Amino acid sequence: MKRSTGIVLVVFLALVGLMLYLNQKNAATGATDVTPTAPVENLFTETEGLPTSIDIKSKTGEQVTIERNNAGVWVLKQPIEAEADQGSAEAAASQVTALRIVSRPDVAPDEVGLIQPSYILTVKLTGGAVKTVRIGDLTPTSSGYYTSVDDSNEILIVSKTGLDALLTLVTSPPFVGTPTPAP
Repeated sequence: MKRSTGIVLVVFLALVGLMLYLNQKNAATGATDVTPTAPVENLFTETEGLPTSIDIKSKTGEQVTIERNNAGVWVLKQPIEAEADQGSAEAAASQVTALRIVSRPDVAPDEVGLIQPSYILTVKLTGGAVKTVRIGDLTPTSSGYYTSVDDSNEILIVSKTGLDALLTLVTSPPFVGTPTPAP
């Protein structure tokens, strides 16, 4: 065998060995780099059904209520009775079902604004349940709001972005056309 062929063969075998070594090392480190993630938990479960009515009351007295009528069309009931913008109402209903629980802190309700909540969200669901969510203070990291559901003493932090999207309904109800005053 020629000397140059021998050198090429040795370099080739060295590269094959290096490739096998690096593949084994990557496979081993790839398995250890996986970080476990907590499962996503929503405030409302799929088994409870979809929203048929959404009512939001603020501490300052503002209120908005939208609900599906018998024809399945969203209508505005508060602050006045009017036809609701279907896209905005449907987006709000979707947002309700997507409200994500961030964590379950061990705090007292009076420490996080839940004795006199900033907002009260009441949702009627197709499964027949009516859920009332008290919405308190914003967390110190501004990642969510302290909340509690119904009469539960459990405090939940719910995603700020999800709740903010719903709370804008209070100041910007989903009107369509000319609203008519409620009797």
